[in-house]
Amino acid sequence: MHNSPKQQSQGDVQNGSEDKTGQQIMKESLIVCVWIGFGALTLWGLDGAGLLSATPDAPSDTTLQVDFPAVYQIWKQGEATFIDTRSAVSFKQGHIPGAVNLPINRVQQTLSALPTDKEVLLITYCGSIECPNAYQLMNVLLGYGYQNVKFFPRGLRGWQALGYPLETE
Repeated sequence: MHNSPKQQSQGDVQNGSEDKTGQQIMKESLIVCVWIGFGALTLWGLDGAGLLSATPDAPSDTTLQVDFPAVYQIWKQGEATFIDTRSAVSFKQGHIPGAVNLPINRVQQTLSALPTDKEVLLITYCGSIECPNAYQLMNVLLGYGYQNVKFFPRGLRGWQALGYPLETE
């Protein structure tokens, strides 16, 4: 049972196209992976990915965050300056009462709104647990010499979910 030359060449053409399809899939998969990586760096920034951090032995996230019920008690007793990292428009629609608006993309322009005492407790927050801005801003503020900065990971959604007060402008 030998294949005729015509049948062999059709089989070779078919195998060749299967090889090209496999190569095409690999090439497209690589492109998708590169874009996903680029998107993650764009979303979280180089520092959020740990690529610009000056201190590789940074403390674990749990030592840098404050959550319920402590965050509410700290706010209620006025023991910290709360910093909202969301846009000015979102901030005006509702924020933790007394919070300062310092959008992550406008740190240089709005840094003067923060206390000059670098040892005061600062708590950064964003819209929700999915938002990396509070964590990023905490690291930026630590880089500016603030020594007592924490982030509130659940953000404004978590605050609202427990019925805590909001302030609007």
